[in-house]
Amino acid sequence: MSLSEINMKTLPKLGYIALLNGKQPVAAGFLRRVEGGYAQLDGLTSNPYFGSQIRHEGIKLVVDHLIDAAKQLKINGIMAFTADKGVLDRAAGLGFVKVEQQLIALRIKE
Repeated sequence: MSLSEINMKTLPKLGYIALLNGKQPVAAGFLRRVEGGYAQLDGLTSNPYFGSQIRHEGIKLVVDHLIDAAKQLKINGIMAFTADKGVLDRAAGLGFVKVEQQLIALRIKE
């Protein structure tokens, strides 16, 4: 899929895009519903052409909006996956808790 093919019909239904001056995308994120009434924070990304402070604010807007949307939809909780310490620190400030896990994988094809 090329950038020109991305539009509101091709994006996930439950998401948010933060725009600078209503025009330029700064950050985007989406929620994917999963089992147990939970959602997974998916596709959280920011525009590398902006400075870190603008990207930080854009991501904050996106995450705040997605949390509010999840509450309105009565989603039980939100999960996300990261190993980035900065993201973990910011997430803790929003009430996320770190859940220790073990990753397993099975390679099917050589």
